[in-house]
Amino acid sequence: MPRYLHTSIFVNDMDESIDFYTRKLGLRLLDKAHFEGNADMAFVGNDWNAYIELVYDLEEHEPYQHGNRYEHLALEVDGDLGELCERLRKQGVKVIKGPKKSPSGSRSIAFVEDPNGIPVELLEPKRVGA
Repeated sequence: MPRYLHTSIFVNDMDESIDFYTRKLGLRLLDKAHFEGNADMAFVGNDWNAYIELVYDLEEHEPYQHGNRYEHLALEVDGDLGELCERLRKQGVKVIKGPKKSPSGSRSIAFVEDPNGIPVELLEPKRVGA
């Protein structure tokens, strides 16, 4: 049976992107790979059940632009979302929106921007029955 596995994004700076997703947002660096002349890749997530694949293209290219068809990544976070957003602001992370109640009103939601200009939705855990 098919299942969601990962999202892959091109990054402009691998170290900065790994730092954002691991040190600032709390995901784990699951693995890194170097494909000679092709790409550097890193995999960040809680585990291999669902993760983000970071790709730095080693071939000559213009800096990546935020695509007009890519909406956002979403991460469920532990702890107080307001405190997390304040900590991220102090670390230089751009908080785009929130925290505020989600459209359903069942949990808090915020958006931050990763080093590549990609919006990352941060959500409190969904309560059972909500």
